[in-house]
Amino acid sequence: MSGPRTVVTALRAVLMSSLVGMGSVTLAHAASESDPVAATRTADSVGDVTASVDPADLVRSMSIAMKTLNYEGNFVHVQGNHITSMNILHSSDVNGELERLRALDGEAREVYRNHTLVTCIWPASQSVVVSKSKPRELLPKVDADLAANKRYQFSMGKPDRVAGLVTHVVNVLPADTYRYGYRFWIDRDTHMLLRSMLLDGQRAVEQVMFTFIEYPESIEAARFEVTTDKEQVSWLEPRRLQAPAGLPEILADQVDRVTFQDLPDGYREVSETYSPMPINDGPVSHVMLSDGMASVSVYVEYVPLAEQSQSSVGLSSMGAMNAYGLSTEEAFITAVGEVPADTVRAIAKAVLVR
Repeated sequence: MSGPRTVVTALRAVLMSSLVGMGSVTLAHAASESDPVAATRTADSVGDVTASVDPADLVRSMSIAMKTLNYEGNFVHVQGNHITSMNILHSSDVNGELERLRALDGEAREVYRNHTLVTCIWPASQSVVVSKSKPRELLPKVDADLAANKRYQFSMGKPDRVAGLVTHVVNVLPADTYRYGYRFWIDRDTHMLLRSMLLDGQRAVEQVMFTFIEYPESIEAARFEVTTDKEQVSWLEPRRLQAPAGLPEILADQVDRVTFQDLPDGYREVSETYSPMPINDGPVSHVMLSDGMASVSVYVEYVPLAEQSQSSVGLSSMGAMNAYGLSTEEAFITAVGEVPADTVRAIAKAVLVR
């Protein structure tokens, strides 16, 4: 049965693959446990610059720098046995952030973000997708509130160098098993994040590292303009959400149809949207949960049990990303996020459908 399950299968594929899955090459040792050790061998050469630094304050400054700095550079994203290299251009002004991501290997693809929309371009297939929703972030977006989050413990590691720049190293360890740990390499001068590692215990499950970065005073707005010929490509524009019968359409993104009971400690709802989804037989709610650092998407498809496919029931994983599908009498529930498997399982089981 293709209708109801098609949408969550597609959503899961987008969340899991993002820009990484296309054209990646094997690099089995890149994310190995020994990698953090190898990365710190130059620590002695850069001197001890951590004596008076508070790690929580440093993470707070890093979160601000990532949003407000102008920067351009190349980075590699390592997930499991695959590595992808990207170019990033980021600008910030009084109107907000502008960003352009361009793949440097595999199939050509680009992502442009402005204040309201995300545009994804695949030149080879002559396809452009425009959406208000954000795809999975390759560079972690760290909220400044993480510095005060009691579910994580902060400590300083040995100073290091990344892309030729001296960095502070901050370890962010979870207080329980419902979230991953992090290690951040932070530019000593600008407080920009130059390398991050996602940790499941002592095991590195994913990492991002700049190989080159510079901080221009200004970046021309024209560099963020989408130049694709509209007549030569297939465009998919953002679709206006529709409310359930009997409600004004303007309330479509304010409908509170999903609640939770016994969520893992620290996770809370930050947004909920409702849409019929153009390729689906029934409506879908999307709820975003966060603990201030980790985030989980919950998709609820309102279809009867008899119409649900059971092929996506249970746990599926790819690198640091886990998804859990749960079939109920009223709906099919999928929880997906860059969190441990136990977390998506517990969140899916905590869903209450109104």
